[in-house]
Amino acid sequence: MQVILLENLEGKGASGDVIKVADGYARNYLIPRNIAILATDSNIKTLEHRRAKLAERKAQDIEAAEAVKAKIDSQSITFEAKSGEAGRLFGSITSQDVADAIHEHFGVYVDKRKITDGTPIKTVGVHPVTIRIFPEVSAVMRILVGTPEEIEAAEAAAKLAAEKAAARAAAEAEAAARAEEEAAAAAAAADAAADYRGDDEDEEWSFDRPAPKAEEAEAAVAPAEAEAEAEADTDGTDADAEPAGEEASEAAE
Repeated sequence: MQVILLENLEGKGASGDVIKVADGYARNYLIPRNIAILATDSNIKTLEHRRAKLAERKAQDIEAAEAVKAKIDSQSITFEAKSGEAGRLFGSITSQDVADAIHEHFGVYVDKRKITDGTPIKTVGVHPVTIRIFPEVSAVMRILVGTPEEIEAAEAAAKLAAEKAAARAAAEAEAAARAEEEAAAAAAAADAAADYRGDDEDEEWSFDRPAPKAEEAEAAVAPAEAEAEAEADTDGTDADAEPAGEEASEAAE
């Protein structure tokens, strides 16, 4: 039996899903408890209409959230407050305080529960605060806390820290690029050296010694020369001596 879930059901599906379950499970458990309804043609059409309406409403909500973000994102709000030792405030600045200040300065209502990060604030300085206006839309504001002098010093320190972080990131990127260039140059040099040596996976020789074919030729010639010399010794001939007939003729003359 096919049913339409009216709420999330662990291991089965989410609200609005059409799933197939056993008849008894549907009739005895899901439908009586209003966890699901039968997936009739009428109910499916109603579900599709409901989905279309929900999508339309979500699009409108996102548009409204983007409008709020455009007003408050990257903006600053100042709270003048007294502090004690180590810049700790006498009290704290809560999410409700921030929500009220946003409405006062920018005319925008923000639920304090949407301020998800940065509060409560208990020290002087510059504090980033995240406002989750909609699940897909968030804004970040700067909350400045303290006397004018303390806020000025805190902003200067924050600016200096940001500049140092940017410089450090640039230096790290430059070092990484230089290391990559050096590695590429080393690889190219290694390839060039391999080409000069004549390195080959199939032939283990180099220009430092004769090629295999030259070695084979020398090995073939050496035995032939040795054999010729042996035959000459057997015949008693000498390449440097003159023929015997010529010696006798000269003696007769």
